[in-house]
Amino acid sequence: MAKQYVIGVDLGGTKISAALADHKGNLIQQIKVPTQASLGKNAVINNMVRTINELILVKGIKLNQIKAIGVGAPGPVLVDKGIVENPPNLTGWKRVNLKRILQKKLHCKVILENDANLAALAEARVGAGQGIKNFVYITVSTGIGGGIIINGDLYRGANGAAGEVGHFIVDQTGNKCGCGNLGCLEAMASGLAMRKIAVRKLRERYSKILELVDGDIDRVDAEVIARAAKAGDALAKEIIHEIVDVLAKGFAGIVNILNPSLIVVGGGLANIGSLLFTPLNKRVKKYALPTTGRAVKVIKAKLGDHAGVIGAIQVCL
Repeated sequence: MAKQYVIGVDLGGTKISAALADHKGNLIQQIKVPTQASLGKNAVINNMVRTINELILVKGIKLNQIKAIGVGAPGPVLVDKGIVENPPNLTGWKRVNLKRILQKKLHCKVILENDANLAALAEARVGAGQGIKNFVYITVSTGIGGGIIINGDLYRGANGAAGEVGHFIVDQTGNKCGCGNLGCLEAMASGLAMRKIAVRKLRERYSKILELVDGDIDRVDAEVIARAAKAGDALAKEIIHEIVDVLAKGFAGIVNILNPSLIVVGGGLANIGSLLFTPLNKRVKKYALPTTGRAVKVIKAKLGDHAGVIGAIQVCL
């Protein structure tokens, strides 16, 4: 029987997205379920397996018709060993050979990659990076991750762990990161960091942000802050300005090292739109060297929340 299907899985800290596609990468069916990371490693893996089996069952497909299952996991991922190692957003995952576990449970070929690498691959093939030989994809959401495209190919590094841009240290006296260090870009400028800044400031000043959440400070997130900023709220704009400045410093370091022509930004914070991208472009050019700074443009990713799962499909083709 011909192996005419592939499956892509994007494992996130809050949700698992899985999709079935044909041998050309055309999407057939997609399912999203909660990750339930707080329940531990085994529960998360069982959720992944159950979701994959549900995809197959819904379409009446047999496992022996599946060419491969692509899985994007939060980094660091040791691609050559199939290991997910201490991901900050999946507590209790010390050193998990996810590839081997899934292959044993599903009896199917599994290709494991860093989730941001797969999103970069998707943007390179069918997204904002089509036709661009050298660019960096950066996702700014709950955490911050990245994928690097050099001469049209995904750059994985010595053991597949390249692209961990969220762990550039931008402030040695800053917030503690999930990786254990102080002042990582992820700890200072992610969606979670933005929320922490907002909560701190809202205890001192009034803002439209509170109106949007009916006074419930626990409901404040990046989306709410963006809505308030677009409505002209001064505090919301101040918070975004603070995040932009930190992101720009981290991005400028990447620009100086890799000299890309594009930085493609995905994740929840990309939805802030021009309030993020206009000042971010200016500040990246300010902090980068003139030569590298004038060569780069920071733009919004095209594939949005689907980039990870599309990349997981693409890596199987």
